[in-house]
Amino acid sequence: MMRFLNQVLPVLLCMILGACRTDCQEGWVKLFNGKDLEGWDTYLRSVDMSGYEIDPTYPYQPPIGLNNDPLDVFTVQDGVIRISGEVWGAITSKEEYSNYHLRFETKWGEKKWAPKDSSLRDGGLLFHCTEGFDYAFACWMRSMEMQIQEGEIGDFYNVGGGDAEFKLRKTVTREGENANQYDPFAKLKRQPGRVYRSGDFESPPGEWTRSELIARHADAVFIVNGFVVNRLFNMYRPDLQQPVTTGKIQFQSEGAEHYLRNIEIRPLTFSRHTPRLVPQDSVLFLSHGQRGEITVLNEGQEVELIAAELMGRDIENFQVTLPELPYVLKPGEKLQLPVSLKAGAPAGQEVKFRLETVSGPVPGFEVVLRINDRM
Repeated sequence: MMRFLNQVLPVLLCMILGACRTDCQEGWVKLFNGKDLEGWDTYLRSVDMSGYEIDPTYPYQPPIGLNNDPLDVFTVQDGVIRISGEVWGAITSKEEYSNYHLRFETKWGEKKWAPKDSSLRDGGLLFHCTEGFDYAFACWMRSMEMQIQEGEIGDFYNVGGGDAEFKLRKTVTREGENANQYDPFAKLKRQPGRVYRSGDFESPPGEWTRSELIARHADAVFIVNGFVVNRLFNMYRPDLQQPVTTGKIQFQSEGAEHYLRNIEIRPLTFSRHTPRLVPQDSVLFLSHGQRGEITVLNEGQEVELIAAELMGRDIENFQVTLPELPYVLKPGEKLQLPVSLKAGAPAGQEVKFRLETVSGPVPGFEVVLRINDRM
C-alpha cells in the first residue's frame, strides 16, 4: 500500500514549493543516486559455482551472501554502477513496485569470466522479484526477466516468476535453433520459456543503450532505444494460481563486465481520453539514398508518447529517427519523424509503424512503410 510513498513524496513536495529538482521532473525518481548503492542490496553466491552448475574442481564454500562484496563485483565509479560479472549475483531494490515505468542505460565492458568467457556478454533486468535471494542458480530471486545480453536486449526469460501470454511466431535463431519470437500480428499463446525480441535496436559497442520496462498490472512492455521489442500479457503464477503484478527489481551479475546509469522510475498515470493522432500519409514509399518522413498530426488532446514500434519481418532495415522520449505532443501540433533504409534492404519489403503511450499503442494510428519497387 505504501510501496511508492517514499518515491511520490519528493514529487509532491516539489509541486508544493513550486520548483522541482532534476530528479523530480515529470514524476521520475532516481533509483541510483550516482554516489553509492543506497536503496539497493547486493547478493553473491558461492565462488565454487561455475556458470549454472557447481564446479567439482572447487571445494564447497558457503555463499558470499547479502551485502558482502569482498571482490568488488558491484562498485560505483564516476556516477556509474560497474558490475564486474566475476561472481554471479545481483543488486536488488529494497522496495517493491507495481504499475510503473522503469528506464535505465547499459554499456558493455571488456572483461568476461569463465565459463562464459567465450559467450555473448550477459546481464539482465529481473522484475516482479519475490522470495529468496538464492532461488535461481543460488543467486537470483524468483522473477521475470528482460534479457540484457549483447545483441539480444529485450528477450524474455521466466526465472521462476510465472509464465505469460505472447503474440508468437516460430523463428530460427542465428545459431540455427528453432525459437519463439514476439510478432504483433500473431495470435496470443501462453509461453513459459524464452521469447525472442522482434528486432535488435541495441546501440553499437562502446555506446549506451537505453532500456525501458512498462509494468502495467499483469502485462509488461520491453522497450530498447525507443522501440517496443516485446510484449507480455497476463503474467501468471500457476503454483499460486494468481496474477504476477508486483515485486522487487534486480540487475544481474552473470559473467560479463557492464555498466548501469540513469536508473529511474515513475508510477503509471493513465490518461482518461483516447489519443487522436492521424498520419499525414497512411503509406510511405521509400527509396535507397533518399529520406522519407512520417508526419503525425494531433487532432485531439495532449498526449505523451513513450515509444514507437516497427511491425513485420527484418524490421531493422527501416531506420526511424525518434525525438527524445517521452515526448509530449500538444493539441494541433505535428511531429515529423525522418525515415531511411538500411543498405541492402530488399525492394518490395514493407513494415507497419505505430506509436506507444503508457496505456499501450495509440488506437487507430498506423503507417505502412514500403520500399519502392522501382529503384
